Amino acid sequence: MEFALNADQQLLMSTFDALLARHQAPPHDQGYVAYSADLQRELRDGGFLDVAAQPDFGLLGAALLVEAAAACPVGVEAAASMMIGPLVGEPTGPIALAWKLGDPVRYLAEAGALCLFEGDDVLVGAMTDEGRTPLDSVAAYPLARLCAAPSAARRYTGDEAVAIRRRALIGIAAEAAGLMRGALEHTVQYVKDRRQFGQPLGHFQAIQHRLAEDAQIVQACKLLAFKAAYEDSDREAAVAALYAQETMRKIIYDCHQFAGAMGLTLEFPLHLWTYRLKYLQGEAGGRVAQSRLLAKTVWETDRNSVAA
Repeated sequence: MEFALNADQQLLMSTFDALLARHQAPPHDQGYVAYSADLQRELRDGGFLDVAAQPDFGLLGAALLVEAAAACPVGVEAAASMMIGPLVGEPTGPIALAWKLGDPVRYLAEAGALCLFEGDDVLVGAMTDEGRTPLDSVAAYPLARLCAAPSAARRYTGDEAVAIRRRALIGIAAEAAGLMRGALEHTVQYVKDRRQFGQPLGHFQAIQHRLAEDAQIVQACKLLAFKAAYEDSDREAAVAALYAQETMRKIIYDCHQFAGAMGLTLEFPLHLWTYRLKYLQGEAGGRVAQSRLLAKTVWETDRNSVAA
């Protein structure tokens, strides 16, 4: 199943795809991390980070862009800036999301702002070098350790904090969908080109069946993320993030198995998608936390229906 983009969305995506086309080739000298400061700057200068605040696009438009950007082999911080930025006054990005002091945080070394989740509250403030320690990363994300919260952070509570957390989950789901798609497309091309027993690996039915199942998972993950963005609801956000974090392990396993020993080398760039996926498995508490959140939203809805 797929949905059709309207004319405005088609124009947005064609413009965005043209921008991403310049960053589709994996860097030849990449190590574990392939963060692109150039693409990050182009997203900002092109106004793409502000798309959720535009009535014609909204949060769904942002989810479309986040998914497409994540499918690239080079990484950029897009989800938090696009989805959470409008809720917190659009601070100078990139925006890093931290779930605990002392933990490694994605994009923190490059971040201009930080969202720190503290229980039911969220602290948001400008990030300085004194509060972070850059780390050598094998996770394909640029990482830094969060040493201290921003000194002048604003505390968001109640519905505002709930909305920020919800947008974070939608961003995780959309980014995961793009990463899965990028990894799967790279693997499909590999099994088309790699020959064994006198024919391409992709000609074997066992591989075809598993790749078809993987394609179904990727499509479902994408559509759930887009549905969550369109409805901007706690339940749909929990469903999308839970499904992504539950199923990404199969995509990671299959892609690396079909790539064989090549999938364990740095010159074969599969890790630029799969290692980021593995890191996303634990974001926001992982699938256990999303299961509990989903159960809570379902219980509250059913309880309210009974009371009514």
